[in-house]
Amino acid sequence: MPDIWDEVVSEYGEEINRLRISLSQGIAEDHAHYRQIVGSISGIEWARDNLSYILKQRMYKEDDD
Repeated sequence: MPDIWDEVVSEYGEEINRLRISLSQGIAEDHAHYRQIVGSISGIEWARDNLSYILKQRMYKEDDD
């Protein structure tokens, strides 16, 4: 992957870790807040994984051309 995409994927990973640490420190004020944080983690993981998949597919496609 190009360098900029590595940075984006890395930043996604760092944000996921920050949110997980926050949860482990009891930052969630109530169940709704907990669900919001967990949903954010899930959404960021989805975005990171799909971005990586799309970029890999594009790179392999370019290599074949």
